[in-house]
Amino acid sequence: MQAVRESYADIGLMRERGLSWAEISDVLAKLGVTARDNQPISPVTLRSAFFLVGNEGRDGGADGEEERETTPRETLDAVHRAALAAGQPDAVEPDDTEDAAADPEAELVPALEPEPDADPEPAPEEVSPDPAPAPALPVTPLAEPAKSLDEPAPIPQEPILRVSTPQDSTTNTPWKGDRMLGTIFVLNDRGGVGKTLLSHHLMATAMLEGLQLKVVEYEVNERLNRLFGPEVVEHRRITQDFMNMMGSGDGFYEFWDQIGPELQRGGRLYDFGGNISQWFFNWAEVSGFDYYVGEGERLTFMVPVTVDLASLSTGMNTLERIATIAPKAKRVLVENGFSGPFSQLDDSQYARRKAEMVEREGVEVISMAPCTAPAWARLTGHRIDEVAQMTREDLVKLGMTPPVASRSLIIIHEWLRTMRQALSPYLRDAFNQSSGPAAKTGARQGAL
Repeated sequence: MQAVRESYADIGLMRERGLSWAEISDVLAKLGVTARDNQPISPVTLRSAFFLVGNEGRDGGADGEEERETTPRETLDAVHRAALAAGQPDAVEPDDTEDAAADPEAELVPALEPEPDADPEPAPEEVSPDPAPAPALPVTPLAEPAKSLDEPAPIPQEPILRVSTPQDSTTNTPWKGDRMLGTIFVLNDRGGVGKTLLSHHLMATAMLEGLQLKVVEYEVNERLNRLFGPEVVEHRRITQDFMNMMGSGDGFYEFWDQIGPELQRGGRLYDFGGNISQWFFNWAEVSGFDYYVGEGERLTFMVPVTVDLASLSTGMNTLERIATIAPKAKRVLVENGFSGPFSQLDDSQYARRKAEMVEREGVEVISMAPCTAPAWARLTGHRIDEVAQMTREDLVKLGMTPPVASRSLIIIHEWLRTMRQALSPYLRDAFNQSSGPAAKTGARQGAL
């Protein structure tokens, strides 16, 4: 973390010049900037540490004062020069062609001869005339390169510059902060509000639209896992013994720690059963949730509620708690009309609080109407994506008369079409990137 803190400006400059996190990690490793165990800093850790240091700067924190001078000055100088030279292939290619004609060692010797002169490195300043490095030129490391020229390691920078190639559109894209796949959570500690049905709709819509995602189900019993199979839905069983020890001990935190790297990769849908999300929030509040997700720009939290007062209370509390751990996450209130229409709550405190959240906090609201088809009761054990493709003959085989089957199909297809229209934008936004070919490649790589 201290090495990233000391090189923060140079790492930011490399990012502006188009280097991916994997490329910057390689540059730092070759210059001797490594983790505490002398292993290269992984792209994921580097990105997270960079955002954490940036947040420290915004918050005015000065925790790093005691840890100064942990990175040698020569190494920081080399990182600074690498940042200035990053993203300049046009300036490097002529040198490379000359090196191909002459012996590389013969090129290094003249570089050492001008050491007694005043400023031996005007070349890098000419190489980077674009406006980006201008503010970095006055930084003190530029005054000391003559000392580090005695050391052969920092001088040959061909490997560093060779890394910054236009391959950024096809490599490491899932790790880029602005192109990462998103994550959707379905949660409300109140049971019976339609969490599993909403997750079922999301999965069916994703399948019908050709989007692939990994589903993780935190439940006592398998539900989605039983319908779709373990290759699509991973069931993480919540036992009573586990719930009894929730909130205390390292075992509790280790159970949730596995979710952190998954959030960095994205491409997942998490379905939390009743009384589960409170423990997730407890973990997120003390385990550096922003380390994995920043301010939650790529997260979507969907909170289903019914007209039941307990459901409304826990749902609104859940929306408020989400804002504390991920202030920039997308929050969606899903009104499930299974227990009755929400129009009966138009003059209630819930309606006023909802209006305030929508207007001032950007909370979005969608409806999930119940299916009124006569045949729906016989289809509750079927996958929705399969029901969407059923014909009248399929329903007749299930014991319905042709007239009932025909009427049921009309109602079911309209119901599914309405839900697909409501949920599709959130799925496309999270799992099907639209910021160019690079993003689409990342989406294919990150989806499971």
